[in-house]
Amino acid sequence: MKQWRMMVLATAALGAAALPMACSDSSSTAPLDARNAGTVVVRLTDAPFLSDSVSRVDMFVVGVDARTADVDDAGADTDLDDGASAAHGWQAIATPNASFNLLSLQSGVATTIGQDVLAAGTYSGFRLIIDPTRSSVTLKNGQVLSGSTTPGITFPSASRSGIKIVLSQPLVVVPGTTTSLLVDFDVNSSFVQRGNSIAKNGLLFKPVIHATITNLALTNATIRLINATGGSLSLLQNGSALTGGSDIAFGASSACSSVNAATPGLTVLQAGSSTPLAGFAPVLTAGHNFSIVAFPTSTGSVQFMTLPDAFTPASGQVGLRVFNATTGATGFDVFVTALGAVLGTPTVSNVMSGTASTFISVPAGASQIRLATTGGTTVVLDLGSQTLTAGQNMTLVIAPPAAGSTTPRAFLVSGC
Repeated sequence: MKQWRMMVLATAALGAAALPMACSDSSSTAPLDARNAGTVVVRLTDAPFLSDSVSRVDMFVVGVDARTADVDDAGADTDLDDGASAAHGWQAIATPNASFNLLSLQSGVATTIGQDVLAAGTYSGFRLIIDPTRSSVTLKNGQVLSGSTTPGITFPSASRSGIKIVLSQPLVVVPGTTTSLLVDFDVNSSFVQRGNSIAKNGLLFKPVIHATITNLALTNATIRLINATGGSLSLLQNGSALTGGSDIAFGASSACSSVNAATPGLTVLQAGSSTPLAGFAPVLTAGHNFSIVAFPTSTGSVQFMTLPDAFTPASGQVGLRVFNATTGATGFDVFVTALGAVLGTPTVSNVMSGTASTFISVPAGASQIRLATTGGTTVVLDLGSQTLTAGQNMTLVIAPPAAGSTTPRAFLVSGC
């Protein structure tokens, strides 16, 4: 069976707990944000089409729609205009409005055809919308068959057609994870030869589309590399830099990336070196988010600490954790106060070298963050006013002093 394939990657927005959510109503007017929505990426690919007569199968794809409720064949082919679609719970997750030669997408070749945000939840109804008036099959003798030629292709309708995608199971968009929908459009079964010859009798279009679901929440973790070393670092997966993973400077971090938890294939390189740093072997758990801190040892080499980002701050507050990336023997107290407030009880106490505090909830908005050595009230570093965003998890990294200085440095990084 020869097929072309469309892959849908439902990438839930980062920064939320990685737990399945109940079905959501895609017609809701509630605003989507990083805690309740994800990005859906739609890709096309093809397997070889064996017909000796056919050189091209050009399918004009208007879009791909999803909804929480299941749909039958008739329902997939109705309510195709935007207003009616939304009223019946459909949400467009790809709108390429473009023609694709399915036979050019073979042997693993794929093309992205669009993406959009999709609220976390369970989706049972999917459809592919095509425009038959702009779709055609080209024979090897150069003859083009379409809905308007004789002989031609008999499509179910002369205008746009909605085709039900049969799922192996409902697609679950889970916050902080990625779900894959692999759609198989069986080209050989979808175009039926009429009579004894395609060239003389044409084709009948009877679309056959199935899809399998892979919930990457069961296999993938989300990571971010934080650089607290003196030089720049690059984060690579299977030899290629991840998003935002090239030349990460001190105090900066990579973007959040979804990787296979069991076999992530990750390496870290220092600037100017092609040799992966030793000791970088993060232990990850599928369905969870992690911040990985690179920081120096007392001898100047680089070591790593993998920190889980799982924490839900109190309503309207911020999750704060402190990691001590210095090499000194003295711990630090951290004070998060109103601007200009007198120091009192530390917000986080006695964070020793190479260790992290637990998350705690602190007020959102403008706060002053100051550091003192454990048990003292003499400020050794004042980060001044910092704006903390409600609902986020933040890691405060205390880093070694710059060359020629004895004052520690510190910076904030948001969690994935």
